[in-house]
Amino acid sequence: MLMSRVWFVVLTVMLVSGCTWRDRANDYRQAQLTKPLVLPPGIESTALHDSYRVPGIESHTVLPGKFAVPQPDPLIKDVEQGVVRIQKMGEDRWILLDGSPGQIWPRLRGFLNLGGFPVARTDAVNGIIETGWVQPRSEDLPRERFRFRIEQGVQRGTSEIYVLQSVVDNDQGHWPRGSFSEQREQDMTMALAQYLADSEAASSVSMLAERNAETGGKIFLEQGEPPYIRLLLPFDRAWASLENALNKAGFVVDDRDRSQGRYWVTIDGESDKALWFRRLLKDKELDVDAFIVQMIEVGSNEMQIRVVPQEGEQSDADVIDRVLKQIKGFIS
Repeated sequence: MLMSRVWFVVLTVMLVSGCTWRDRANDYRQAQLTKPLVLPPGIESTALHDSYRVPGIESHTVLPGKFAVPQPDPLIKDVEQGVVRIQKMGEDRWILLDGSPGQIWPRLRGFLNLGGFPVARTDAVNGIIETGWVQPRSEDLPRERFRFRIEQGVQRGTSEIYVLQSVVDNDQGHWPRGSFSEQREQDMTMALAQYLADSEAASSVSMLAERNAETGGKIFLEQGEPPYIRLLLPFDRAWASLENALNKAGFVVDDRDRSQGRYWVTIDGESDKALWFRRLLKDKELDVDAFIVQMIEVGSNEMQIRVVPQEGEQSDADVIDRVLKQIKGFIS
């Protein structure tokens, strides 16, 4: 009865007010160009002006001849971005997810609060949270504590979380280089990743955790002659990340030489991932689909990635630039 009265009141208001349900999304198509508003003599107003006026439109000139408008750069983004992932290389394991360290910090604190973990030490500037000693559910396991470290991810707007585990029997008052139990570290990493995947991103941000973060990420496209990618990672991880990115970006790795830092790649012509490349060469008379991707070690944590056509292939600055952008979008 109450619901019927509510619908009756709503219907009455609609009828009285003359409300109709009409889609106005395409009304702008029927809009007509009208003359500018003319004020009566003696009246001036600076408030009346065209908010969307194009600068210099009155004095523009039409250039002679015809030219083709270049295609915009493709939207390059790893389809797996936005998903909470656990990545592993060698003995290192970390969680990769979207969000700056300042945004992830409150979510990590929420996980620890929900799990009842006592927090013994926090260092928001360096993105570190250490728990106190806790007893696992199994009485056969020794007391343990965990250290969580949040770092800026490779791509802009991403973060990486590393978990370190220590046990009371092996503790000498300082944290070990690696976890005492890889299984316990893995269990904690998976539990945290699941929590982050299930929970919505927190609206709060830790300014301290954001202060020391590289908001621009760890990968940059440098516009040199020729352009190249600057990647702030150690060689081992950069090498593995580059091969993974090449496969995701629509390239086929034909050969590799780690000692020279080279990948010989070709475009996967039958893959939908390579559609960007076919569109790029649609209006170009170029025969190029094979490249050498060179990774040069500049420092212990800095690499340069350069791309050149393989022998016998034609070179084109626009093609090289697009290839670099394609690779950059998939490195993590």
